[in-house]
Amino acid sequence: MSKNHTGLIALLIGLVTLFSTIVSGQEKGIPAQASRQAGTPATSGGTRSASRTDAEIQSCIQGKLAASEKLRVQEFIVTVSNSEATFTGSARNAGSKGAATRIGQSCGAVKIVNNITAPAIPRPAKPAEGRTSL
Repeated sequence: MSKNHTGLIALLIGLVTLFSTIVSGQEKGIPAQASRQAGTPATSGGTRSASRTDAEIQSCIQGKLAASEKLRVQEFIVTVSNSEATFTGSARNAGSKGAATRIGQSCGAVKIVNNITAPAIPRPAKPAEGRTSL
């Protein structure tokens, strides 16, 4: 199976999980809005009126990763448990790793565990002390 299919399959699994959660709540007589309000509010820069379920957070993150041309090809893996999003994979650069964290926060994850590896940012060499260039 190609790498492109793996990301698509993960997205589809997230969507199926999301829809089954909503349908399950409606079958039990719980309105869709009420079934999404369980959990702890997100703490990333403000309070939210209602938290999202793990399935909703995961689906949101996977959707935003898939929608990003630069992040989609890096095929990060995300899992969500108790509103905590865990990212794994290899990034092409540190900016991609940071973008994944920001996506997790924007989707309502209370905590982000970013295990994505990224190449080190090269630092410029310091000039030797006591020497001046002419």
